[in-house]
Amino acid sequence: MREYVIQNVDFIQLTVNPGEDRVYFPVSTHLQGKKVLYLEVLTPDKSLDLSGRYPILSPDSLFVTLYDTSGNLIIDTLFINYFSTLTGNDLPRIDSEIDWERSFISVPVSAEQTSVLFFSVYIGSENLPVPSQKNLYNLTLPSVSGTMEISLFRKVQALKEEKITGVYAIVGSPTGKPDQLFGFINGYLYLVPKDKTRYINYIPLQFIDGMSFTSIYENYTPISLQRKFIDPVEIDFNRSKILIRSTDETIQTLNLSFYYE
Repeated sequence: MREYVIQNVDFIQLTVNPGEDRVYFPVSTHLQGKKVLYLEVLTPDKSLDLSGRYPILSPDSLFVTLYDTSGNLIIDTLFINYFSTLTGNDLPRIDSEIDWERSFISVPVSAEQTSVLFFSVYIGSENLPVPSQKNLYNLTLPSVSGTMEISLFRKVQALKEEKITGVYAIVGSPTGKPDQLFGFINGYLYLVPKDKTRYINYIPLQFIDGMSFTSIYENYTPISLQRKFIDPVEIDFNRSKILIRSTDETIQTLNLSFYYE
C-alpha cells in the first residue's frame, strides 16, 4: 500500500434514493477548477452521514465513472471498492479536473432506503515528501458513541504552535478485550489549518484508523493504515472538532494520536 501525503481534503455526499440506477455527482462549485488527486469512499460500519439522518450506502455492486473537464473518460465503470484503502489497495490516481456534471455512480441493485455515499476528495501537490513523525501526542476521549459533536477547544493546547504531520485514530470497547480493541467508529474529523489556503474538511476517522483487519479465506490479516500523512501545518484546535455519526453503542473510547515535527 502506498503512502499519501495529504495537503487539502474536501468531501462530496451523494444521496441515493430507492429505484435510482444512476446517481450523478453534485455540481460542487467549491471543487470546480481544482485538480483532484484521489477520491476515497467511506464504507459503512454502522455509519451515518454528516447530518446523522441517513445511513452510508453499502458499496457492494456500485461502479464509478468519471470524466475530466476536457471531455475525456478517465475512470470507466470501476468497482467502487477500488476507491477504498481498507483492503490494502492503492487509490486510483486521478490527477485531473473532474467534470462533476457528467460523472456518476452506477447502482445495479436498488437501495432499500434513502442512503448516502460519502467521498473524501484529496487536492494538492503530488509527490510531497513524507514528513517526520518522531513526536507524538495522544488525546483520549473516553465517552464517544451515538450522534454527537466534540469540540477540540482547549483539548490540544500543547500542540498549538506545532506543525502536525499526521493524525491516527484507535477505538475500543468498554470491555477492553483483545478481540474488541480494534474496530471502526464512524466519525468525521474537521481540522482548521492556521494557513488559510489549506483545508482539511471532515475526513472520516475510518480513513485514519490505526489498524484494519481484512478477511482472506476466513483468516483476518491486520493492515496498518498509518500510511496517510499531513503536509506539515499548524492547526487551530480551538476551532476544530469531531462529528460522531455512529449507530454502534458498544464502542465508547476514541484515541487520537497526533504526530508533529
